[in-house]
Amino acid sequence: MAVQVYLGVGSNLNRENALRFAKARIEQLLDDFKMSSVWASRAVREAEPEYYNMVMGGKTKLSLEDLCKTLTEIEADAGSELMFHNGTNFGVKRRLDIDVLLYGDTVATEPCKVPRHDIQDYPFVLCPLCELDPDIIHPLLKLRAGDIWAEMEPRLPEKMKVTEVKFDWSGAAPQWHSESKAN
Repeated sequence: MAVQVYLGVGSNLNRENALRFAKARIEQLLDDFKMSSVWASRAVREAEPEYYNMVMGGKTKLSLEDLCKTLTEIEADAGSELMFHNGTNFGVKRRLDIDVLLYGDTVATEPCKVPRHDIQDYPFVLCPLCELDPDIIHPLLKLRAGDIWAEMEPRLPEKMKVTEVKFDWSGAAPQWHSESKAN
């Protein structure tokens, strides 16, 4: 039986290519695939570049364990690179972060925590989730995502606000792959 899932996808390193890579790989995993707009948000550390975030959703027949394992492999395949921004060397960082936000109405702590706390904590997750389905009910809070956003959005401090990005999806996704699979 297929389960409706929502995934938070973000990057602040090689952002455009990282999101194209994620879309190309995740779209193959999900039936009825859909995705939100791309939203920019400030990094927690002031010197880091802005993040690009979005939510992708669809139905999967993968178990939660298999989905988490597959998403971890996609993150690894996206790889990492040196982040040097505004004169600061942040070292080698992952290009891509993918989190399972919701897996049906499942509440679990293993193999990953669902529902993900990011839904009610971060506008860069809640805003694009509401774009896809404002009527989705949070399994723990028993509230509509749209109602949570209506409460959060007007209270956001300037540094936490998100801005929609005019993203060009026409570029080809890079052919990244992890070193472990290349050998």
